Amino acid sequence: MQNKIFAYIMSVLLITLVISSLFIAGTIERQQLVNVEEKLESEAYILSKLLSEDIQLGDISHLNTILMEMSNRLHFRITVIDIKGKVLGETNYDPEQMLNHLQRPEIQVALNNKVGKEIRFSDTMKVDLMYIAQPIYKDGRIAGVVRLSTPMKNIKGIMKAINFNLIIALIPGLLLSLFLVYRITISISRPIKEIKDAAVDITQGKLDRSINIIRNDEIGELAKAIDFMAASLRDKINSIKDKNTKMEAILSSVVNGIIAVDSNKNILFINPMAQQMLNITEEDVAGKHLLQIIRNNKIDNMIRDILENKGFAENEIAVNYPFEKIFRLSSNAIRYPESDNIIGIIIVIQDITEIKKLERMRSEFVANVSHELKTPLTSIKGFVETLKAGAIEDKEAAARFLNIIEDEADRLNRLISDILSLSVLENKKSKAIYEVINTAEKIGEIVSLLQTQATSKNIHLNARVETGINNLMGDPDQFKQMLINIVDNAVKYTPEGGTIEVAAYNLENEVIISVKDNGIGIPKEHISRLFERFYRVDKARSRNIGGTGLGLAIVKHIVMQFGGKIEVNSQIDKGTEFILSIPVKTDVHA
Repeated sequence: MQNKIFAYIMSVLLITLVISSLFIAGTIERQQLVNVEEKLESEAYILSKLLSEDIQLGDISHLNTILMEMSNRLHFRITVIDIKGKVLGETNYDPEQMLNHLQRPEIQVALNNKVGKEIRFSDTMKVDLMYIAQPIYKDGRIAGVVRLSTPMKNIKGIMKAINFNLIIALIPGLLLSLFLVYRITISISRPIKEIKDAAVDITQGKLDRSINIIRNDEIGELAKAIDFMAASLRDKINSIKDKNTKMEAILSSVVNGIIAVDSNKNILFINPMAQQMLNITEEDVAGKHLLQIIRNNKIDNMIRDILENKGFAENEIAVNYPFEKIFRLSSNAIRYPESDNIIGIIIVIQDITEIKKLERMRSEFVANVSHELKTPLTSIKGFVETLKAGAIEDKEAAARFLNIIEDEADRLNRLISDILSLSVLENKKSKAIYEVINTAEKIGEIVSLLQTQATSKNIHLNARVETGINNLMGDPDQFKQMLINIVDNAVKYTPEGGTIEVAAYNLENEVIISVKDNGIGIPKEHISRLFERFYRVDKARSRNIGGTGLGLAIVKHIVMQFGGKIEVNSQIDKGTEFILSIPVKTDVHA
């Protein structure tokens, strides 16, 4: 044990000393290179300014004189090259004997309006040189390049001396280290076994293990640290378990579905909402591939895109089983902190079925409003043009045309009134009205109001209201409009000689109002869409009898204002029944 510790420590120490020496030598060498480079660059800049302002590059003899003076002062080799690569001046060799320098790397960089820097072997001097090339400007344009160079052997000579001194300094340091390491290994070899055994026990989960070493040195501190570590691990593990429990509770409570998969698309986690949305159970998904659960190529492509591009992706998918749903999937990569490696993908599922439905209804509403407004306006415009063209002179025709115009204007007025009513009902910011509504009295008023219209079609309209029926709380005008729309529809779509019965009675804490007729009935496939704006079962007949297509949509919103619900039962050629269930509220702020 002691010999191993001694060998290990000496090996580490020796390696550390060697690496440190190499690092120091490398650092000094780099600093020397930087110093020489900075000096060359500084002198090249000054010389480029001098050449630009004080001499003409074409004056070769004067140029060489200047260059020799600068070289003797700076102890650098200086070369001047024109923009075509020809050597105009050189301090060490005859410029006429030198090759074209256009393709030299540092010259190319300088001609591109930058400082060229290069260390390479010189074919002329047969040694490694450091080159610095600086562009020379004349009248704002590059007229040539001045290049300074110096042999690398000067720097290498300095580094040889530094390396020799470092090696000499290492010898006494190693001898002293041998002695100190030997003493240290003796002092730590005895308690090391106990500490090792304690560490093994802790790694095996025995976090209540303690070390019986009492010393006032590093070994004693190490023993205390291990005991403290074991206690901290106990606390951390308990804290992690608590956080995991809370995290699972949070993820299980969110309203959106959440799925986490690894980089191989195998499911790591799925929350209850996602299971509910996709109609699956946790046992179905554990460890399975995502496409085994959600068979959709869009999801596969989305995850592949994230794995390739390491970014965010969003898509929409349609699910037809067990119900038709539209989901928006937002997914992003899961990464370790401060790392670009993707370890998985998290997918957030949002049910946007209702949003899509509302978007479709809004689009249809705009189209229907445009159509409903355009039809009577076109009719009015046509008859007005006919009257202006001379038909006004025919009193009988003019009267008939004016009656049609009046009917179409009334139709427009009804349509606009219904649109405004619907807008008010949908405006959540409008102040709600809470007044006591005498249910029996209001139903009697509505039946009386529509009795004439029913009698004109020989329809028997009557009301049957339970004695002691509860009063309701809300807007009396809205309540009246709601029942008028339903009863008016019943009168319009019940053939002559038919019967309409309005019944009302108490049921627990609700008032049930039924409007039942024995009219033409409604096909089953249309019932679910009755309360959509401008939806008509028989469009041609609806327009002929003056319907706007908004009556039942208004009814639905009023029922919602009262906190109630509406149901429709109907059979073809047997009749239709609308059933309203409105809760009785005693608190006006309810």
